[in-house]
Amino acid sequence: MQLEVISTVNDPGVPGKTGDDRAGFDAAAGTAWVLDGATDVTDLRPFPACESGAAWIAEALSDRLMQGPQSGETPEAYFAAVLADVRQRAEAESRIPLEKLPGEALPIAAGIWMWLQGDEAVFVFMGDCMALVRSGSEVRLIGHAEKVEDETAAARRVMALTPEERMGWLRQSRRLSNEVGGVFGLGPAVAGNLQIQRATVKPGHEVCLVSDGLYRLISPYATHTLESLMADLSERGLPALIRVLRDFEDTPHEDIPRIKRRDDASAVYLKIEV
Repeated sequence: MQLEVISTVNDPGVPGKTGDDRAGFDAAAGTAWVLDGATDVTDLRPFPACESGAAWIAEALSDRLMQGPQSGETPEAYFAAVLADVRQRAEAESRIPLEKLPGEALPIAAGIWMWLQGDEAVFVFMGDCMALVRSGSEVRLIGHAEKVEDETAAARRVMALTPEERMGWLRQSRRLSNEVGGVFGLGPAVAGNLQIQRATVKPGHEVCLVSDGLYRLISPYATHTLESLMADLSERGLPALIRVLRDFEDTPHEDIPRIKRRDDASAVYLKIEV
């Protein structure tokens, strides 16, 4: 079986910006991915050639994922090599030696990567990027939906803080993320924390990889369910979903806390073919 890429989107939400998300695919290799760089929380800018550190790591990971795994290579071995190469690139491109950067200045990204192998799709993910897999009327979620709910709860707490307290909380959270390696980053612990799920797929099944920006239509915005989002996607396409997202964001909703009024949103919409 093989991947048919129906459409992709990477909408930064701010005109004239590249944003912190990246989406890509290599249909011949059977791979596709979505990456979401975490917004910078310092002014150090170790990668001044890029719009932000978040954009840098999403782009560096996406560039490296264009080199797909070798035949017989395990996802764990592949990502160990990917992360080592991204670290090497960071050492070459950072204007400040990595060992001198405080933990809050080291860039991180959530992401999900899919690899089609025969009748099985392998998903490697970290953070709050997810995949929706539709077979007929059934939609299966791959990833950690609770991370989006946790982020919404955290946003509620953070928005109640003063600006100084808020920035302190964000920096502490970033340091912790880099220490434990719970998302894609430059530290040594990341490769050991990869989340991997496998799903049996058949011709006609559809897959949509999404960053948390687009998943917000399901939670917390509740404009869609898993099933209705995939149905809308099939009938109207990704641009229509982005319009729904932006229209919702542009309307006041005081009951939904948001650190950013508009969030980056990216997706890759695929179909499994013979």
